[in-house]
Amino acid sequence: MLIGDLYRPVTDGARPALLGWSPYNKDLMPTGAPAPFNEPGDVTYLAACGYPVVVVNARGTGRSSGALPEEMFGASELADLQATIDWIAHRPWCDGRVAMTGMSYFSISQLFAAGHRIPGLAAIAPFGSATDLYRMMIYHNGALTSGFMGRYIAVNGAVQRVRLRPAVRHALGYVIGTRPLQALVRSRMTRMLPRAVRRLPVPEPWLRRWALYALDEPFDGPLYRDGSAWPRLPQIEIPVLIGTEWSMVGLHLFGAFDVWHSVAGPKRMFVGPRWNHWPYLRYQEEIVAYYDHVLRGVDNGYDALPAVRYWLHGAERWESADDWPVPDTRPWNLHLVAGADENGSNRLTAQDEDQVRTTRSWAAIPPGVEYPGAFDRLAQHEVRYESPPAPHDVHLVGPAHLTLRMATTAMDTHVQVRLSDVAPDDTATTISVGWLLASHRTVDENRSTPTEIVHDHTRPVPVEPSRPFTVRFSLTPFAQLLRRGHRLLLEIGSDPRRLAPRDDERYMYFEMAGPPYAARNTVFHGAEEPSRIELTVKGPVPW
Repeated sequence: MLIGDLYRPVTDGARPALLGWSPYNKDLMPTGAPAPFNEPGDVTYLAACGYPVVVVNARGTGRSSGALPEEMFGASELADLQATIDWIAHRPWCDGRVAMTGMSYFSISQLFAAGHRIPGLAAIAPFGSATDLYRMMIYHNGALTSGFMGRYIAVNGAVQRVRLRPAVRHALGYVIGTRPLQALVRSRMTRMLPRAVRRLPVPEPWLRRWALYALDEPFDGPLYRDGSAWPRLPQIEIPVLIGTEWSMVGLHLFGAFDVWHSVAGPKRMFVGPRWNHWPYLRYQEEIVAYYDHVLRGVDNGYDALPAVRYWLHGAERWESADDWPVPDTRPWNLHLVAGADENGSNRLTAQDEDQVRTTRSWAAIPPGVEYPGAFDRLAQHEVRYESPPAPHDVHLVGPAHLTLRMATTAMDTHVQVRLSDVAPDDTATTISVGWLLASHRTVDENRSTPTEIVHDHTRPVPVEPSRPFTVRFSLTPFAQLLRRGHRLLLEIGSDPRRLAPRDDERYMYFEMAGPPYAARNTVFHGAEEPSRIELTVKGPVPW
């Protein structure tokens, strides 16, 4: 038996209803507790706006009976989703049309249900989704997303037995939901989580789920394909509102653009500013306006909005476009050029200035490996390339792709990159990040989109130590106004922690498990072995 909470508007009559679906304990969702417990959205606000809202715990989670399946979005979950939507559609308070609400898992379940064309599902609004369980959630371009998976399993598994009466939940929401307490809870959680992951009492079914993905299924295949939305995105014909934020580089950014490139039905997309404090609650009015228009036929002007809206950092304003990638943009390729010597400044230039091969190297050291601290003064952990100052404001918006000709002394390695906007006072702000496990470098041309270079993760290709090879992968898309006098800084290394965005930059970033081996990695420059980053500019390029 599946158990859920029903939030009903005070008005009578049948109306379109909203479903929030996840394996997260629903008793914690209205309490103001940290994500994912508030990821269905502000359910009381949605109900007050006239929508019955049903928040359901998936099989074997919360108060729902049955056993938690080892796999996410398997056959049993699909059957349960179908039965739940059918049940809601036939309630006297529902007019037969069901839409869905929520971010992260709640968002992925929307795409999963819509891709299977479940009868009764009339529209979806996936915010912060992921369309591929392998490359967007469990593994990032071949490397286990260790900073996410351990915490996800430990926290959600440990709180499954929590039981709170409705009055207690909502009373807590008024207390914990206040801004001062939210800030306190966030700071405490940040400090406690790394230790708590090892100590929390996690039920065995959740531990088995972690083992399945992290130990038993390290490569892409039927398990991930059957549980992912991407194979069925072209079958989605109902209205879709795609939402995300530039901050969601860890899990939920590429998914929004994958949906945009793939769905066949009417669609709109917005990409908000960076924000890492449970962002979904910031867009409840947007969701209501959208559903009012597509489900209730309210003439509220929503149909006049542009197809794509995005926040332009640096200018701190919303921009609009008719499509994505943004029309009327042009490619801007910057070559990686070595400095005069090992200690000289490496450059990003519009023309490849190296006519002969030059190299730069960095040390790749796996997390947990102990080494003399004095080594940090001897060797570089990353290589830096910097552009000249921009002679005028540059509107950067769209995809970012990196091509590296490189070599490693190990049998495999991890490549981690960070792109930053550097102000005249040398203050650097992260605008994009990217990563790739070298053995997963084979590009899947059939699945790649204008936004993302997708790789074949089914069969790794071994790296021959010290033999040059080429990697090509995408950094996260972004929108940044590079102000006059600002410079671009590209950093290449192997340590996901050293090249992580800072906490105050408001990114939702999770570390990968890499590099796998200690090694010396080398990047090559030159006309015959070009390494370059490909950006997209709206307006004139600066040089």
